[in-house]
Amino acid sequence: MCNMNLTALMYLGMPKKLVTTILVARLLLAMVVFSLFSFRAHAAQTVVILDREPSLELSGHFAKYDDFSGKLTLADILDPKNAIGFKRLKGNLNDGYSHKAVWLRFTLTRTSRFPAEAWLRFYPLYLDHVTVYIQSGIDPSRPSSWRQIQLGDHIPVADRPVPTLNFFAPLSLPLETPVTIYVRVQTTSSQHFGVSVHTPRDMIRETETNMLFQGGYLAIFIVISLLNFIYFLRIRDRLFLYFALYALAVCVSYISISGILTLILPNSAHLISDYLADTGKGGGILLFSVFLIRLFAEELTPLISHYLRLMAVIGALTVLANPLGFSVEIAPLTSLGVLFLFFVVSWLSYKAVKNNKPEGVIFFLAFGISNFGFVMRFLQLIGLVPLELWNINNVQYASLLNVILMTLALAERLRETEKRAMAALRESELKSVELAMERVATERQQRFLTMVSHEYRTPLSIIRSSLDVMELRVNRQYPEKSSDLDKMKRAVRRLVEVMEVSLEKSRLSDSREKEGRVRTLLAPFMASEIEDVRALWPKRTFTFAISLTSHAINAEKHYLATALFNLLDNAQKYSPPDSPIEVDCHGEGGEVVIRVQNQSNDILTNETEQLFKKYQRGSNSRHTNGSGLGLWLVQEIIQRHHGSVRLEKSGDLMVVTVRLPLADTVEKSTNDETG
Repeated sequence: MCNMNLTALMYLGMPKKLVTTILVARLLLAMVVFSLFSFRAHAAQTVVILDREPSLELSGHFAKYDDFSGKLTLADILDPKNAIGFKRLKGNLNDGYSHKAVWLRFTLTRTSRFPAEAWLRFYPLYLDHVTVYIQSGIDPSRPSSWRQIQLGDHIPVADRPVPTLNFFAPLSLPLETPVTIYVRVQTTSSQHFGVSVHTPRDMIRETETNMLFQGGYLAIFIVISLLNFIYFLRIRDRLFLYFALYALAVCVSYISISGILTLILPNSAHLISDYLADTGKGGGILLFSVFLIRLFAEELTPLISHYLRLMAVIGALTVLANPLGFSVEIAPLTSLGVLFLFFVVSWLSYKAVKNNKPEGVIFFLAFGISNFGFVMRFLQLIGLVPLELWNINNVQYASLLNVILMTLALAERLRETEKRAMAALRESELKSVELAMERVATERQQRFLTMVSHEYRTPLSIIRSSLDVMELRVNRQYPEKSSDLDKMKRAVRRLVEVMEVSLEKSRLSDSREKEGRVRTLLAPFMASEIEDVRALWPKRTFTFAISLTSHAINAEKHYLATALFNLLDNAQKYSPPDSPIEVDCHGEGGEVVIRVQNQSNDILTNETEQLFKKYQRGSNSRHTNGSGLGLWLVQEIIQRHHGSVRLEKSGDLMVVTVRLPLADTVEKSTNDETG
């Protein structure tokens, strides 16, 4: 009464029109304030009408309240002071990773064309705790008027309304009577949440479809894992093992987040679901990083290589995150690392295409498809893409297509590997056949030469003995005939030498034939050999210069004499008869150098390397007897002595240079190796 009197006094003395204006303004202000409060309290209470649809998504019909303490109860939420804190959501809940609890509110009513008994389906299936409060009493302000249902993958399967892999809650809807529902969501994984309403028949269809899809998806992954493991056992390439384990890790993760685990282990699924999800996710990141390091070894840069190793470490930490209690903290780091990994994989597969790898195009296509799916999923996890825009099943489709294409690419890699192995095997078999044929030919040659040696030695011995007897008689009776007799003796000696050289070729090709090496002073050895060739070819001029005194080599003297004879024989055969043959012998460092030079009969410069091959003769040898084995035999003997031989043309001269290590050098090298 007092307040009314005071108010009346305020208007005393005012003009009537002014008083009327003030009263109208105050009335309008009161109406605006009332509208604002009314909008905040009831903005989300638009009623969803269920008509003839077998199912209906409720995206865009939620009001949301953030409980950052995570301790509010239904009684607290029903308090009018908290009720005004609900805000309208444009779509489904999409808040990313957070420790908070979220309350959602929506209201349903039905017409006569929608059944009274219905089911609410909540998704995704990896949410930890989902508590549903359905209005069942007359007074909505009392907590006792609300029926409570516990769902989530931390809730035992036996405590759920129906033991299926989906989160279902039964719903009774009176005809054309609004029913309000509150849902409390709290999870350590990404906070995404959606609700749909289904008729009983559609609920059964949805359950069966989901079971078939998830079961088929996991079955394909298991088959792919086993197939790659078989590839690994077949060719022992660890790349296939890493991919098989990666596919298995994906299976482990999806068994948990798809709800299949509730059917496999209904009594313990709620205890191990988070551990399996993190183990599969972290293990998949670790194995995929190791797989990429091996797959793109040729395309990796040091920076990318370090990054992939870092991702392997992050994957290992993700496996440990749930048991040690830091899964929410590491989740953003893991997500960012995986996001960048998508771009790295695309770049590496592009480089593989540029490097013309047979399977590069398939890998590029596989990673392109999966990267799109996983990038969308990542943006969804951090709250940038609405849940209804990109269903988790789409990620599964992309992931499944990715592993199928990658398996095809690895199968192509396996085919190329087997193709190269078969080519190498065929080449090895051809070489084996060639070696066997060469061995048979060598054995036949050795048998033939042994037979020839046996058959020729006796006649030659008789001829040489007869010539010696004739020489005694001719010197006494016919001195003028002694030169002819000398020619006959030289011819016989030459024939013996040719036979000995042939035998040396046979012995040299037999690795079992070993002659002991002895320390040999090179100066007297060379002088003796030069004197022998001078006696054999007296009409040829052999000049000999040596600057060695006490230089010695470890030599198989018989073989070395054969090599020197072949060099001098070639020099006298392929040079003009009146030209000199020069032999020079000197020391250079730890080697001795023997140089034989003669005037050339038009031998081509580009032929010099070819002449050391077996049965290879020069273009100037058409009118000269020979088998093309002389220089090959020289090279074999010199290499047997750890030396080298080189043939080169210098102006109109052909020069053969032989280098042999000194005995002291060889002994020191041998002692260093054994020491």
